[in-house]
Amino acid sequence: MVNQAPKSLLSRPLDMVFFGYFAMHVPVTVLVDMQPFYPQHLVPQVLKDVVTGYADTYKDPLVASPVLLPWFDSFLYCEILLQLPFFFIALYGLWKDAQFVRLPLLVYGTHVATTVIPCLAELFFGSSSLTFDERLTISGFYFPYFIIPLVILIDSYRRVSAALSTKSTLKKE
Repeated sequence: MVNQAPKSLLSRPLDMVFFGYFAMHVPVTVLVDMQPFYPQHLVPQVLKDVVTGYADTYKDPLVASPVLLPWFDSFLYCEILLQLPFFFIALYGLWKDAQFVRLPLLVYGTHVATTVIPCLAELFFGSSSLTFDERLTISGFYFPYFIIPLVILIDSYRRVSAALSTKSTLKKE
């Protein structure tokens, strides 16, 4: 792992999945998730319609709630202030097969996987009047944002551990 030439992204299937995830996440964050923070007159109607259409169709209580949920809003702030800038670092690091990005990917995976758990708990155990099938459908939208970061966490942990083990072995020699 030490001093290896970078491999092409195309030769790293799991990193390609991660790259696609981050590339897709940028427009979703900027165009959809950040809408509550923009002056509403600046948000194009088509983007407002995407959010209201989703909320009306699926009755997602986290999106459709007229009541502010401070804990959920705090996750949106984390997404905007921490995750969005990191998406670009992750994209660059994954593209270049840069080892520096592995530890931040581990932190990202941990952060996001643990923030999705309260969202799923709210869907399944909150006071919403959703049917079980509606809860399952909505959780299907959230589940990839749990699973992919969890896989990022596991993969990054494996890589960081291997790199640390290699460095430790080299120091002993």
